[in-house]
Amino acid sequence: MASIFDDFIADAQAILDEVGKDVTVKVPPSGSPVSFKAMITQPMVLQDMDTGGFLNQTTFEVKFLRTDFTANPGVIAYGHIVTYSGQEYRIVALADRPPSAWVIARVQTKVQ
Repeated sequence: MASIFDDFIADAQAILDEVGKDVTVKVPPSGSPVSFKAMITQPMVLQDMDTGGFLNQTTFEVKFLRTDFTANPGVIAYGHIVTYSGQEYRIVALADRPPSAWVIARVQTKVQ
């Protein structure tokens, strides 16, 4: 008998099939990019005080399917690089709450 969490995973896959965005994730510095479909939240601009003034950085959440997360161990991880819409962002936090269908990564403008 299937659990409600199996239904959640099927629903999440259907959502990605309809409105998912293409992203790639790579292990720095020279790992091979792995492509995923993901959900992207609205970006926000943060201002960090840095030497010489304020530094603007963009941050948002990228929701990956748990099945993609488990099928690619070590790829979706803190510090790795997400490329979306031609820009690179660094994963700065992960929310992994089993048995949720999603693993949520907070990304921020990549700083060299």
